[in-house]
Amino acid sequence: MKYFIIIFNIIINFFYLFFKLLPTKKNKIFFLSRQTENPSIDYRMLIEEIEQNFSDYKIVVTTRKIKKNFKDVLFKNTGILFKQMYHLATSKVCVIDGYNISISMLHHKKDLTVIQIWHSLAAIKKFGYQSLDTNKKKIISKYMKMHKNYNYIISGSNAMIPYLAESFGYDVSRFKSLGLPRIDYLLNNKKINKQKIYKKYPELRKKKTILYAPTFRDNNHYEFAALENTIDHDKYNFIMKIHPNIQYTNTSNKTYTCDEFTTLQLLSIADYVITDYSAVSIEAAVLDIPTFLYVYDYDEYKEYPGINIDLYAELPGYVFKNPKELYQCIKKQRYDTKSFSEFKNKYVANTKGNVTKTLAKFIIEGCEKA
Repeated sequence: MKYFIIIFNIIINFFYLFFKLLPTKKNKIFFLSRQTENPSIDYRMLIEEIEQNFSDYKIVVTTRKIKKNFKDVLFKNTGILFKQMYHLATSKVCVIDGYNISISMLHHKKDLTVIQIWHSLAAIKKFGYQSLDTNKKKIISKYMKMHKNYNYIISGSNAMIPYLAESFGYDVSRFKSLGLPRIDYLLNNKKINKQKIYKKYPELRKKKTILYAPTFRDNNHYEFAALENTIDHDKYNFIMKIHPNIQYTNTSNKTYTCDEFTTLQLLSIADYVITDYSAVSIEAAVLDIPTFLYVYDYDEYKEYPGINIDLYAELPGYVFKNPKELYQCIKKQRYDTKSFSEFKNKYVANTKGNVTKTLAKFIIEGCEKA
């Protein structure tokens, strides 16, 4: 495997040499992602901001969802690699939101600035270099040059930078605590999203809503039914919004999945949020929604992949292994807004509604560097 990756790296960099003979277009910005088939909300907002206020700049977008297993990353990415080579060789700035072969394995021109905005507001669970628990993973990550060639990495808060630095393998000086455009989206689109959701599901207006959004687990250990059966569906709407990589079929006529809407949209109608190690807790904090953590596998998850922050210390009284205890806490309707406000202030860098403008300006500044 190691030698195959080395040979592959030599081959793609040989071809890239010819693309690098092309001139750099100083007004060209390349948005690249393998996280989704379509541009994320962060990308869409940044692109719109740049097009509206920096019209002299040309934007190119390439997004394609590729699974994280080695074969998909390597072979399914190879087909579009030459297209990426061309745009990387002719762009001044490249914005990415995850690991990408063409960024980390290729030897780029010195005038290319790569800005990693990641696809999450926080790193509550460990990832990247923090989670390499086997020699095989360490070898593959080394020769595939995981998370190399970033000039800047955007963080959702100063508090998260040390953990992100470990995950990406960079010094803290490479990080900028600017937040993500989705913060602006949450703040500025709550009313619009609420109207859309209630139009589709008018019955949701009648009761308070609990939104459950658990993180993805590699071991497929989920306890959906335990929580679902604990909730009194006569008193509360219960929406379960699971990770797209989780295979789940809703068989209950009392639980909503609201497939037409994203988690970010559904936060606009949530009276309570239940999550676990997901950054949904940070997104809920943006809107000051009382949040509860259902961590039935806390001890197991702490061992692997690992947890960066002490959840019990960060949200004291609102972290549960038992679904019945969690539900009883919701029923009491007494939430310590002070502790949650401290959590928000610590992990959300900017709630002024100007994150998109600030980040777009930072990208443009990358274009203007000599």
